Amino acid sequence: MPLLIILILATSVFAQFAPHSLEVSLDGRGRALDAEPEPQLGSNVIIDILPQDTTPLLWLGTGNGVTRLEFDREATEEAARYRFLNYSDEQGLGKGGVSGLLVTDSIIWASFAFDTTVGISGAGGGLAYSRTYGDAWTWLPQPRDPILGLNRQTGEDTVLGYWPTATNVHNITSALAMSQNFVWIVSKGGGLRRHAYDSDYTDFQDTLGWKVVSPDGTPFNTGLELSDRSFSVAFDGANLWVGTAAGIFKSSDEGTNWQLFNKSNSDISGNFVTALDYQVSTNTVWAATWRAQGNDEFYAVSKTSNGGVSWEVTLTEDQIEQAIGRRETPRIHSFAFDDNAVYACDDVGLWKTSNGGTTWELFPQVADSERTGHRLEEDAIYAAYAENPGDYLWIGGLDGLAASASNGARWHILQTAEPLKISARTADTYAYPNPYSPNRFAVVRIRVESTGGAATLSVYDFAMSEVVSLPAQTLTPGEDYLTWDGKKDGVVVANGTYFYKVEKPGGDVWGKLIVLD
Repeated sequence: MPLLIILILATSVFAQFAPHSLEVSLDGRGRALDAEPEPQLGSNVIIDILPQDTTPLLWLGTGNGVTRLEFDREATEEAARYRFLNYSDEQGLGKGGVSGLLVTDSIIWASFAFDTTVGISGAGGGLAYSRTYGDAWTWLPQPRDPILGLNRQTGEDTVLGYWPTATNVHNITSALAMSQNFVWIVSKGGGLRRHAYDSDYTDFQDTLGWKVVSPDGTPFNTGLELSDRSFSVAFDGANLWVGTAAGIFKSSDEGTNWQLFNKSNSDISGNFVTALDYQVSTNTVWAATWRAQGNDEFYAVSKTSNGGVSWEVTLTEDQIEQAIGRRETPRIHSFAFDDNAVYACDDVGLWKTSNGGTTWELFPQVADSERTGHRLEEDAIYAAYAENPGDYLWIGGLDGLAASASNGARWHILQTAEPLKISARTADTYAYPNPYSPNRFAVVRIRVESTGGAATLSVYDFAMSEVVSLPAQTLTPGEDYLTWDGKKDGVVVANGTYFYKVEKPGGDVWGKLIVLD
């Protein structure tokens, strides 16, 4: 799962917090908690896609909150087929984007992270949960430790017996899991923590606090102990699996005893474990195992079907080269499963294996089957959800949500954008992202309104000299967009201010964008 670039400095913080409920009008930060959820996809950044059993609901972790998607596959109109509701800090949830998501048949958990534009660290925006399918939420501040008896020379708290995490800098909850008696969260700076809950969830309150669990048995210290830097967690019904910067830890007794699997004592590819998931149909734990420190470590996927007795490495650079004819380093963010296949979400796209990892295939770039020119411009896929074969496959990344009823043969792309005409203002066009970085994003989008048909985009520098005039692109009636990759003759243009002109049915428009790498 990608970590957001964020930073916050905190002063006095404590381990136990009183949750707030959306039933009150304002919280301690003055946020209106009774605002109606937005009936749209929260963001084009999708980092999690999870179903809610026994309901027609999908839950999406987005760059701007938690989106509930009620999917009616029988409806013919898009507005009726895909019904979105987005919950964000406007409804009292955590600030920023979703960094972790957990969904069961009775509860939804989400964690949040935000960017303070200072430094390169992440800041945790707390946790929220709902037992009412999103109708009501409870938010909790980011779990941290009290300062009770700090030794300022060593940094250890002598009362706690470990080095406290007293800030939400680096303290982003990147994943959540639930075992028989605990909710578990993981963070690079906050480590592995658990919270007890009642079996029916009805009396869940933050009275016991999020307790630190150090799986290597030494005092918790994320500054020195790679095993305390946690990034992924999964529960297989009997065992808890935790991915750290020192390998994979397994506990069969909810955190009392631990077994470590790393490059030195097993056949995993690397000790930096960014994702874990459990495939029920084959009793297999799948892990994204990246290189941490050892020269013998490498990026790949590691899996075990016998509880860690043996491990197998798959989706290696050699397998990738065999599949697509070029070498790429696999950086897997998450997994998905159906009855016959495993899907791995990678920076270069979506991988699929139907034989347990013996061979893999990469899906082609996702393009909308009905709208010419509409495709997922960014290659990276962060999340997927696969129903049984013959049903829907869902994927998301930096560029929206895509759904396929044909296992990827045909796609429908769902994206969100700020309308040109809203109550606060009216615009003829705008560019996004703006400023635009060609090294970070594949294209910049130029949003316009037209009656449909062919449109051309021309770009000019600050002296109004033409930089590029692109071939015609097809617009659908209403609001749509054209794209530019920020290049002239295959070379990225210089940083600076540029103007663009769109010649289109319904009238030409001009706009401005900034290129900034």
